[in-house]
Amino acid sequence: MGLLCAAEARAAPEPPRAAVRIEVQRGPGAEGCPDQTFLGAEVTRRLGADPFDDDAPRALTIHIAREGPELTASLALRDRDGKTQWAYGFSTRSGCEELLSGVALAIAAQLLGAPEQADAGPEPSPPSGSSPPSGSSPPSGSSPPEPSTPPEPSTPSPQARRAAPDPPRPTEPTRAPPRPEPPPAAPDRLRLEAGLGASLGLGITPGAATGMTLSLGVRRSDWSIAVEGRGLVSLAQGVEGVLVGTTGFAAVTLACYRGGPLFGCGFATLGAVRFSPRDPWTRTSRSDSVFGLGARLGAEWPLSDRWSVQGYAEAIWMVNEAAFTRVTHDSATPAPLRWTSSPLGAVFGLGVTATY
Repeated sequence: MGLLCAAEARAAPEPPRAAVRIEVQRGPGAEGCPDQTFLGAEVTRRLGADPFDDDAPRALTIHIAREGPELTASLALRDRDGKTQWAYGFSTRSGCEELLSGVALAIAAQLLGAPEQADAGPEPSPPSGSSPPSGSSPPSGSSPPEPSTPPEPSTPSPQARRAAPDPPRPTEPTRAPPRPEPPPAAPDRLRLEAGLGASLGLGITPGAATGMTLSLGVRRSDWSIAVEGRGLVSLAQGVEGVLVGTTGFAAVTLACYRGGPLFGCGFATLGAVRFSPRDPWTRTSRSDSVFGLGARLGAEWPLSDRWSVQGYAEAIWMVNEAAFTRVTHDSATPAPLRWTSSPLGAVFGLGVTATY
């Protein structure tokens, strides 16, 4: 009967709980990203249970920040002593929700593969010996039993053998499940870019010229291609004393590579420069086509997940130059005049870009 009571009184330990407390830190450029409420809901949806506890000994810290055009997330799981048990990182250009969805998937995989074991309390030490029942005392003159000769176990009766539970079988040691591989980062998708900016041109028209630039292109990862339309109006009102209005238009095809905030491009431009004399005797309006090749160097500063500001400077080698010529009709006309664009031109630009 004593064996039966002891077997029934022994309670099974509660299963361990994989609980952590979560901390989301939003750095510069990531102030608009969701907080731990959104991330906790994503992890709970994937696990089917809420693994987070504000009093848990382990802390899972997620730091989100923007580095150039990319959003980065750094994960670190630390125990109660501050030692790092697991760390991982993500980066994307898609947006905050896509980044936190990947973070939630990695957290769920980590918690399923390595759950936290509940701290086991100290095991009770076995009694050093059985105390005699109250009200009885050992007979005087009797010597204590020798520890080296334990008493022989008594043979239980058939009724006790039937009532007593079978002795527990030794269990094989359980192997921890293999640690899951981190989920692969989603490939960058093709995105559409549109830009609008102001330009300052030198060497393309007589004097400096200002105008507007409109661009449309696509980007994948660090590479992009775009087509720009640029219109320029010369600030100079004449050429060597002759009143002339000059305007220009060019179509530019670019291929760019971005490394962090900086980018470099190679391009080809094709357009026309139109001369409009103010004196009828000088000559009629005419246009000259221009063709050039060049390189562009610039920097981009993100304002949000979609909007950014960029500035650039470019140099153009004019393969086909624009020319303005005044011809002589009679003896009263001044001497011939000829102006040509510079073999090497430059353009400086500043504008905003939207990414979809």
